[in-house]
Amino acid sequence: MGKKNTLQILQLSKIAIIGAGASGLISSIFLASKGFDVTILEKNNKVGKKLLATGNGRCNVTNQHINLNNFHSSSDISLIKNILNNFNYEKCKKFFNSIGIEFIHRENGRAYPMSQTASSIVDMLEYKALSCGVEIKLNYEVVKVIFDNEKFIINDSLKYNKVILSTGSLAMSKLGGTNQGYNIAKSFNHTLIDPFPSLVQLISDNKNLDMISGVKIDGTIENHQGDILFTKYGISGSAVLDISRDISYRLQYENNVKIKIDIMPSFSKNRLIEILTKRLKTLPNIDIYLWLDGIINKKLSRYIIEYSNITQNIKISQQLNKKDILKIVHSIKNLEFNITNTKGFDNCEVCGGGICLDEVNINTMESKLQKGLYLTGEILDVDADCGGYNLHFAWASGSTLAKELKI
Repeated sequence: MGKKNTLQILQLSKIAIIGAGASGLISSIFLASKGFDVTILEKNNKVGKKLLATGNGRCNVTNQHINLNNFHSSSDISLIKNILNNFNYEKCKKFFNSIGIEFIHRENGRAYPMSQTASSIVDMLEYKALSCGVEIKLNYEVVKVIFDNEKFIINDSLKYNKVILSTGSLAMSKLGGTNQGYNIAKSFNHTLIDPFPSLVQLISDNKNLDMISGVKIDGTIENHQGDILFTKYGISGSAVLDISRDISYRLQYENNVKIKIDIMPSFSKNRLIEILTKRLKTLPNIDIYLWLDGIINKKLSRYIIEYSNITQNIKISQQLNKKDILKIVHSIKNLEFNITNTKGFDNCEVCGGGICLDEVNINTMESKLQKGLYLTGEILDVDADCGGYNLHFAWASGSTLAKELKI
């Protein structure tokens, strides 16, 4: 190949990746390995800052059971089917093994680094990117991108042939989540589906929440079973995160949303009636709060009694009648909470909404509106359930882009 042709190829291979998160880092590695001149522009003082906080600091990298049903979008979610198929769990595992990360597995197929620390993932991704020749500019905030004379100009100074928006979303705004990428995409006429918090704690205006603050149970909420943590502001826990997307979406159009919790899902209503009726006979003269303590957390038993509107004149268990028992059992199986808000973008793990999927060529991740502009990861209108699915989409979209992009 002649010197002139080689120079032309090198000139056409300069790529800027805006954002050093999951999709930005993995795409930089694949692209640099193919010979592209790759620069990551990151506004934080370190790479992978949000990655470090995922999975409570353990980083739920992916899931053994990647399924389209775990993903959500305002567009047809089947659009991402090929992305998930082309970078499935096995390929994801193979990539991370190749950079020195071994997986261990927890409940429901969740995969974590064997070290059980998110920093292992970030450190190895950064090391691999740098060893492939990726340049990483930290503390560099991109505020403006224009396309002029066949080049992208960033902040009126840096020039690149292609730009990849891997900026993430508004989620975890305390750790750097911003609308930066949204604004850049909109400047190229992309449509933003209004973002809303997902995988987030829920705020309730129920009275006496301080009575049960700190209580954690294995319960069922809106047909999702798992950990439920009662707090002074409302509810949290894995089961709550599972339903939070739907609740958060509804709160955009409703002032409040009522949800019900079954705090003893392993017992049927009839079985509980039987148990409590028997306790009336075996413990007839005990304080009604203590009477319930034997089967329910002490704080929660007091809350249940209050919630059930048992008359204040009743002090001991033998004063309870059949109607009172039915009230208590109904409360146990249908403890209602009025949800007025979420803990917002500061605390959510991901966002629903984002740049419209229909405006992106899903086979290449290239914008349909601007040649040479690519979008990956959470900036897109794709979010997923708790369990490693959101990170998997970030890895998969970054991999898809790099696989299809040619020098």
